[in-house]
Amino acid sequence: MSNVCRDLRLYLRLLHLLGLMCWHFDPDGCQLVSTPQKERYALVYAVFILATATACFTFAHLQPDRFHIPVYNRTGNFYESVIFRSTCLVVMLLYVILYVRRHRHRQLVQHLLRLNRRCVDRSTDRQFLNNLILYGVLSAVCFGNYLYGYSRAGLAAIPLALSMVVHIYAYLVLCLLLVFFVCLKQIMAAGLAYYNRQLGQGELVAGLQGRQQILAVCGGELNECFGLLMLPIVALVLLMAPSGPFYLISTVLEDMFAPNEWLTMLLISSTWDTPWMIMLVLMLRTNGITVEANKTAKILAKVPRTGTGLDRMIEKFLLKNLRQQPILTAYGFFALDKSTLFKLFTAIFTYMVILVQFKEMEITTKTTNKF
Repeated sequence: MSNVCRDLRLYLRLLHLLGLMCWHFDPDGCQLVSTPQKERYALVYAVFILATATACFTFAHLQPDRFHIPVYNRTGNFYESVIFRSTCLVVMLLYVILYVRRHRHRQLVQHLLRLNRRCVDRSTDRQFLNNLILYGVLSAVCFGNYLYGYSRAGLAAIPLALSMVVHIYAYLVLCLLLVFFVCLKQIMAAGLAYYNRQLGQGELVAGLQGRQQILAVCGGELNECFGLLMLPIVALVLLMAPSGPFYLISTVLEDMFAPNEWLTMLLISSTWDTPWMIMLVLMLRTNGITVEANKTAKILAKVPRTGTGLDRMIEKFLLKNLRQQPILTAYGFFALDKSTLFKLFTAIFTYMVILVQFKEMEITTKTTNKF
């Protein structure tokens, strides 16, 4: 199991199964090979997803009344329709990006897999496995929430099936990309830790060169490839996050359910978006790259000064490079680190307030029309 996790083979198989990254992994040379068969598979899968998502989007756009939830208010139903159609659009966008830039992604992932083999660490292996287990458990929770929540909300058979397929598939795809991105960040952090140990052992040239190569990939290809993917994913999660609490306020707390269903719906609506939020927080809190990059200064400060050119090399490196923080961004729009968490939760709370205000306006309008 350790070797499987170290090479991220389980992740690569899942990504291949979902048509996201269709490559053949050669364990001997640690290479990701793109064969004509894999290319056809990627193209057919992408076309199928685009056609299916477009059909779902069109159906929801032309017949929005079919997705009407009887126990929900008008504001809530409109909000749910926006989420459904936005989910379709984000899934289509991700498949287009991944297919168009598939060769660039392959080179990046292959480079990081080779880095992981050089800087193998058992704790990193366990992190990969723990991430995958968390992803599986949250996928099961997400499936249970959607199945019970939509069926008890009173959706008809066809809208229920479409909602289940779109939302569950979107969770599987988007959160797999999130957790895979987390693993790539952990590989880079393990690589920096490895080169920091080299610096501590006196191998200054090799340690500094290896460190700079990792940071160059972090600020370059990793940002370019996965930063663009994270942008629509984070935006969609931000849009979806208030749906559970708003449904709780609009239905459960207003006695829209029978006494025997009240407690269950309270639990479901309270944890409705929890799997999405946990995966998002995991992605933003994984900050090992910055931690390990900042350790280099402490290590170099302890190196004895010899009065030779080695001292000048260390001082030059400290002056030029240590102030360059490894910042991962969503294609330059915002940083993918802990500093963004507060901003996201603030935005979610703001959206909740806006939704509640629209709900109160709807109630006031209905009351006025009665008179």
